[in-house]
Amino acid sequence: MKTRFKKTALACSTLCTALLTAPMANALDVVIIIDTTGSTGALLPNWQTRMQEEVIDQFRLADPHTRFALASHLDFPFSPYGGSDEYAYSLDAQLDSNTEPFIDALNNLESGWGGDGPESQLEALYQVTTGHGRDLNNNGSFLDQGDIAPTNTGFNDNSPSIIIHFTTPPVFHNEPFEPDYPYSGVINHPADFDAVLSAMMGKNVIYYQVEPNALPSEAGASVYMDSQLQQPLSISLAQAKLSASSTPGERLAQATGGDVLNVGSDLSGLAEAIEDIVEEVRPCPAGQVPVYLPWATYCVPDHGDK
Repeated sequence: MKTRFKKTALACSTLCTALLTAPMANALDVVIIIDTTGSTGALLPNWQTRMQEEVIDQFRLADPHTRFALASHLDFPFSPYGGSDEYAYSLDAQLDSNTEPFIDALNNLESGWGGDGPESQLEALYQVTTGHGRDLNNNGSFLDQGDIAPTNTGFNDNSPSIIIHFTTPPVFHNEPFEPDYPYSGVINHPADFDAVLSAMMGKNVIYYQVEPNALPSEAGASVYMDSQLQQPLSISLAQAKLSASSTPGERLAQATGGDVLNVGSDLSGLAEAIEDIVEEVRPCPAGQVPVYLPWATYCVPDHGDK
């Protein structure tokens, strides 16, 4: 059984006892991170048409106060990692219970290239969790090429926080540490695995990676395809072996109580994957619903329309 965190709002009051209810956590915070590189960017239209019904609505059924944020990444804009106009991380919509900015930002996302197979997944995860920004050349400015300005995702430390990261192939830059990534002479290096895990643990984040199918090769290994070009991605043999054994996403998920879920080559499995996630992180047990009172939020039996 996975270890999952549960945060208690307030100690159970007399009313809570009388109603046979239990105190529950504050509203859920859900951050969707979309890898928009060539290996996944062709599925952006699918995300745009499925997001409301298959993601937002499912979380709202479990907790109507759920807040959503959207982030995206390609890779740093230096050859061979990414194009000169690409980016390692973008916070596209802060956490908010109003999903209009989220949907608008999602509809405005565009797919890109991303260069080689691994991308800036770890840096994106670090930034969405900490908001620290990245001044690559340490000149005191966040305006140089490749820099990431500080941001604020809007996490509530009293709320459960879930990151759902859509990316493939499951090989991440800087795992293991790459001293010349994203360019030789970089001073403030992008985040590595340990920095990301430490940040997530500090924020009580549960990490879920969702990914499309990988095509099996005749030799039994997985061949990861660029869904736009329909040709194999250029990942090294060493990277392929790493992805087949224990990936950074799998280790992050295991450490935080999350999971790695397959959503099919066309997102046909998205609704089922989100249903699994909701069942694991829902603020109330099955058969109970949240009731929001001024001093706390409680789980009460769900009697439906009776």
